[in-house]
Amino acid sequence: MNKLFTFTFLLLSIAQSIHAQGFISGDLELRNDYYVKDSTIGASGTNHYDDLKSSADGWLTVNYSNDEWGFRTGIRLDMFMNSRFHNPNEDAYTAFGVGRWYVEKDFKKLTITGGHFYDQFGSGITFRAYENRFLGIDNAIFGVKAKYQFNDNWFAKGFVGVRKNRLSFYNPIIKGVNVEGYLSVGEKVTFSPGISAVNRTIDEESMTTIANVINGYELKDRFIPKYNTYVFSLYNRLNIGKVSWFIEGAFKTSEAINDPLNKSIVDPLFNVYSNKPGNIIYTSLTYSKKGFGISAQFKRTDNFQFRTSPEDNETLINGALNFIPPTNRQNSLRLPARYQPASQEIEETSFSLDGTYTPKKGITFNYSFSEIHRNKIKLESYAADNLFRELYLDTEWKVSKKVKTLIGLQFVQYNQEFYEGPANLPTDVQVYSPFFELTYKLDRKKSLRFEAQYQSAQRDFGQWLYALIEFNMAPKLSISISDMWNFKPGPNKSSKNEHYYSVYTSYTEGPHRFFISYVRQVEGIVCTGGICRLEPAFNGVRAGLNTSF
Repeated sequence: MNKLFTFTFLLLSIAQSIHAQGFISGDLELRNDYYVKDSTIGASGTNHYDDLKSSADGWLTVNYSNDEWGFRTGIRLDMFMNSRFHNPNEDAYTAFGVGRWYVEKDFKKLTITGGHFYDQFGSGITFRAYENRFLGIDNAIFGVKAKYQFNDNWFAKGFVGVRKNRLSFYNPIIKGVNVEGYLSVGEKVTFSPGISAVNRTIDEESMTTIANVINGYELKDRFIPKYNTYVFSLYNRLNIGKVSWFIEGAFKTSEAINDPLNKSIVDPLFNVYSNKPGNIIYTSLTYSKKGFGISAQFKRTDNFQFRTSPEDNETLINGALNFIPPTNRQNSLRLPARYQPASQEIEETSFSLDGTYTPKKGITFNYSFSEIHRNKIKLESYAADNLFRELYLDTEWKVSKKVKTLIGLQFVQYNQEFYEGPANLPTDVQVYSPFFELTYKLDRKKSLRFEAQYQSAQRDFGQWLYALIEFNMAPKLSISISDMWNFKPGPNKSSKNEHYYSVYTSYTEGPHRFFISYVRQVEGIVCTGGICRLEPAFNGVRAGLNTSF
């Protein structure tokens, strides 16, 4: 710990001493949760509610850059006190330390980075290191990265390192290389091709664990796991006038994957390994012009699990080295966002069609259709093989300079057993969610916003009503009150005739934003960009501060 603070003090001292020749920036984010036991909704029975009563998380970042020298450096201090931030279902986690530090220098066409870094190749299918604090994701790579700019249109980059695991690291070594460019044919036709390759080498301890599990299988199911796995991809974006087409295909060599769909092996430790190669193809096609736009996506995934190790504790967001883009619509409204599918690594075929149409100024129609199913559909088991379907339509209408409305309807078919388990959950939950939103501008700075939503999910939580009223005084103050009411419960064991209230206020002064809220939250799956996690029920107060300098 003393070495940590010495290193931090030294880096900040250096930045301060050269401040006159460069630029210092940074930010601070603090979050505090205060827990109020509420056994009626399941917010009880954990050490947070029974004993600890509060938790805190914080991130302090300081960056220094000097364009004249082509030099950049930074450090971020992470603080977790009785936290449940990374995994809300685990016991309290307390740790302090350097969550990220980096040093970066430009040498004409070459840029070298050491320390923690974020990056991705193509769409992220072969490699993506990124941060999403809302979902507790911070999978930076700790190592060395180099990028060489051949000219204005072509570059190559490569790295070697280990993946971050909170304030420590996973042991497997990760190496990757990526080449990307830009070509133009005339004024309206451009190409952006790319190629990438990534190698992961498993450490001895992880390999011993995997091998011991496989040796417990019957002879017909045993295989020799490999230390090295290789992933390759080709991708390109083609733009022709108003049309844009992106396509990426990737292949992964055979390795031990944690395969829950392998029914031939039943292991009491839940380690179900299969020795399989993987592949994925993802493509999107977009056309847009004034007043009209349409886009289509397609994705087929087959055994494309790529993590630091296939061990059973590296599931969900743990140990992920890549990112599989979702094709379904990413909803933000409270009730329509309740049933969202997580992108699948083992088996998934999905497609979507989205569009927008503005027949005249002030009126816009948005529509979306998406479907996800297994790679091979059998007619006799279509309900089980069809995993997700969504139909969505809304209309935005600017009635006047002061009034703007949004009205729409969502229909979802959701295979709850597949996405959430266990086996006694329904395979076909049908969900209807009409919604309405009204925004009224009181004057140039003040506005009122009202939301009303209804949802029917008869085979799950039953029927919901949601209402919100919000007052905004730009750019300083925001106050909202909402209630989510499960007024007609369904068969789900967590479904109850309960009100889930929320009162929220935030105040902004320059770069500083303070917020405090009382939240009563139902248990449920929370998804962002195809990445999901289970949020337990919550009752209590949340407060925080965001500032930058």
